[in-house]
Amino acid sequence: MDLGGIALTDHDTLDGLPEFMTADGPAWLVRVPGVEISTYYRGRETHILGYFVPEHAKNLKKQLLYLEESRKKRFPKMLRKLNDLGITIAQDDIEPVLRGVKAPGRPHLARVLVMKGIVKDYAEAFDTYLGEGKPAYVQRDMMDTKEAIALLRHESAVPVLAHPLTMGIDNLRGVLTDLREAGLQGVEVKYIYDHVHISSNGEQVQEAARGLQLIETGGSDHHGDDSRCILGEVTVPLEIVDALKQASEDLGGEPAHAWARA
Repeated sequence: MDLGGIALTDHDTLDGLPEFMTADGPAWLVRVPGVEISTYYRGRETHILGYFVPEHAKNLKKQLLYLEESRKKRFPKMLRKLNDLGITIAQDDIEPVLRGVKAPGRPHLARVLVMKGIVKDYAEAFDTYLGEGKPAYVQRDMMDTKEAIALLRHESAVPVLAHPLTMGIDNLRGVLTDLREAGLQGVEVKYIYDHVHISSNGEQVQEAARGLQLIETGGSDHHGDDSRCILGEVTVPLEIVDALKQASEDLGGEPAHAWARA
């Protein structure tokens, strides 16, 4: 892949960042340490990305441990709900998918459903069983969106709203305005929405972002080798990385020196 920079923003964990930041690779490749935090905003699950997370983000790590425990508690509850629906998932079905995973979530369960032939793809897994309001969905504890934004800024990480069109909102401009006033600094403009059966309206998001002077980011939402999107398929200009780096420095961070290199 001909990439000038790459970010790792795993769900509710920083565990992969040390290896990501110290792995062998070309010196010119910009590595952006990040995270994707699960939050609630006005009763809707909302994901907030944080870019240029520093190595010693103590307050953030403490909060993520709480969210990790919440994920662990939810997973068996979803399994029981599927069992009540007549879908039996054995331990042998789960083990290959959860190998090395500390905090299992809905994407892992969706993968199991695909592997067993219960559904044809991730979209059907969420549309039929795992999405909000579906029969196997289990709500879990999450941060308030504005609290997550404040926490990231406190750690000198740049808060960005992920895949806004999945929120099911009508007034995107109003939501972005409200979150910008709370400290939001960017919004994900380039994103593949096919897997959630949403007609992508990137122009709408881009127009709102530019009107509010938000950094326009993009992401693959890659969840593993067999997931819906290929790593590196969605790209943005390297100037976006520079803008995120500058925003982090303006918050008091030192992105270029934040992580020790092996």
